Amino acid sequence: MYLNYGNEQVNQKDRAEFELIHNKIDNITQSIDEMKQANDKQHAEVHQDIRFIKENLFNPHEGLWAETKLNSQFRKDTKKWRYPIGTGFIALALKHIWDMFKV
Repeated sequence: MYLNYGNEQVNQKDRAEFELIHNKIDNITQSIDEMKQANDKQHAEVHQDIRFIKENLFNPHEGLWAETKLNSQFRKDTKKWRYPIGTGFIALALKHIWDMFKV
């Protein structure tokens, strides 16, 4: 038994196969659309995570970078006092030793 499908003669079995293929293509297209939506959602979440990390690292007032700069400044400031205080303690120790022998 032949059915007229467009300009070509197609039998009932071929038409059923075409419909099956068409349904599979529709299912694949739908799956691709669902994957795109899921991918967009995941991309948005990753974007938020990266923004969070970026702000925590490079925020000039509260981020890790600011803490590192403060720590470096503290080290520079304490280094300025290390030698004068160290020299003072050594001088004080030598004075006590000198006074012990002088008495």
